[in-house]
Amino acid sequence: MTNGINIELVNLTKRFGKNEVLKGINLIIPAGQFVAIVGKSGCGKSTLLRIIANLEQKTDGESLKDGIQQEDFSGVRVMFQEDRLLPWLSVLENVGVGTKLIKNWQPLALKALDQVGLKDRANEWPHVLSGGQKQRVALARALSAKPRLLLLDEPLGALDALTRLEMQNLIEELWLNQKYTSLLVTHDVAEAITLADRIILIEDGNLALDLPVKLPRPRTRSNPKFAELEEILLQHLLGQQNEKSTKPKELQAII
Repeated sequence: MTNGINIELVNLTKRFGKNEVLKGINLIIPAGQFVAIVGKSGCGKSTLLRIIANLEQKTDGESLKDGIQQEDFSGVRVMFQEDRLLPWLSVLENVGVGTKLIKNWQPLALKALDQVGLKDRANEWPHVLSGGQKQRVALARALSAKPRLLLLDEPLGALDALTRLEMQNLIEELWLNQKYTSLLVTHDVAEAITLADRIILIEDGNLALDLPVKLPRPRTRSNPKFAELEEILLQHLLGQQNEKSTKPKELQAII
């Protein structure tokens, strides 16, 4: 049973002055699905995520959650590349920032810390944690509010390779257990294939590719189909795709 929010974007457009960053995006994301958004820098992927999070105003079109266009939609949480922890609060208090309006918020915060393996660091200060641990705390903060939609804006980009793999495993495990809807913006094609049910490629403000990922979990790069999906995405990102490789029936043949 899913706990997620249905997302529907209808002719979604965003302009900054004369620069049209998003050009009439139409997209439906079913509740509980994990979607990765990839694309070159400046293509509009983070802007798209920020509009869904109500952190950015759209210029035109609609961004609907469970069929409603609403600016303040509960159950939505965002995790950024920076951990954004408050240095004057303990680890536990940082996790509880999103739940302090709830009576007896501490048990919720402790449970979230336990989920990310940091319950024993609850009373410490953020500055004593490693970069990976700080991102775990940021993830716990998002989870403590029991989100129905978790938006991830390149949250692992600053981590070393090993810590990044550990965090990918953790994010996948928690999503599988809780079944919220999740959107991940990433530059890492392999990360997108590892985590997502579906990969959206944004190119020059347009939805250039909508690729389902049907590989069994957990996923490994040693799987030949993983490599084929990676090649398709890299060809698009590098502008090397040919007409045959973009046809849906050709994509369906390998996934």
